Amino acid sequence: MSPELARLGHVALETPDLEGSLDFFVDAVGFEEVEREGDTAYLRAVDEFDHHSIALSEAEEAGVGHVGWQTRKPEYLGEFETVLEDQGIEVTWVDAGKEAGQGEAFRFTTPTGHEFEFYYEMEKPDPPAERRSKLKNKTYDRTTTNAIAPRRIDHVQLWDPDANDFRAWLTEALNFRVQERYNRTDGSRWGTFLSANGNKIEAAVIEDEEAAMGPALHHIAYKVPSADDLFDAHDAMNEHGIPTDGIGQHSISRGKFLYVRDPVSGHRIEFNAGGYVVFDPDWDTIEWEEGDLEDRQWIGQIESKARVEY
Repeated sequence: MSPELARLGHVALETPDLEGSLDFFVDAVGFEEVEREGDTAYLRAVDEFDHHSIALSEAEEAGVGHVGWQTRKPEYLGEFETVLEDQGIEVTWVDAGKEAGQGEAFRFTTPTGHEFEFYYEMEKPDPPAERRSKLKNKTYDRTTTNAIAPRRIDHVQLWDPDANDFRAWLTEALNFRVQERYNRTDGSRWGTFLSANGNKIEAAVIEDEEAAMGPALHHIAYKVPSADDLFDAHDAMNEHGIPTDGIGQHSISRGKFLYVRDPVSGHRIEFNAGGYVVFDPDWDTIEWEEGDLEDRQWIGQIESKARVEY
């Protein structure tokens, strides 16, 4: 049996001004700062049980350190190492605790240049007593948190000038499943929407038409309960003087969205509501052809293609 990934776990981001970026991530958006270790702040969404889903580090310039994926079993770490090394991909092991809250892990560069990390163990600390919900299956007391705070990490959008090769590698080497894809009239592929665990879209792989640009992260999406929360988030961004990058509903995934960017680093967060999950093991990939719709957004539009490279 092939080793399996359980889910998207976290993303390590870099910013030229940690305190300035925390004004966005914590004060405006509503992430909780779980721990500070040197020049790295570990952030968690308010309904997450893991130690963190964003590691935000100060660096000379904005960048992406890695995208972290949790394996389904601890022994799958070693099995994935064998899979990768058989393909000539070098892995670098990371000791437990080097990334706060996380057990032993390894990092590697995918064939098209994305930086990934695989791990199994992640601490599940409690929030401070004064912030903790009385419900044992809930993390923070909502009356003590930012009203628009996102609930949990949902997916990443990864841009790549060799997106089709990257998509093929994810499916063949790592057993990702394709949920939807969008084909151009000339036969090329604009986007492929994949899942590591099979029940929802966790990685959107988009072809970057600027061949000179390297692989990059376009955004990290976080779930909110309803479309009303998108308007509340938009209102909060206005109050903080932070411009937004569009609000609406995707045709692909049916997810409703609001995009906002950290003014300091350019890192983009998507507030995401709606969409669907897939439990059918015989799911037929949904095929979109250019011209099926006038635009890839069902409602609204995305106003910027800005993205941050590794």
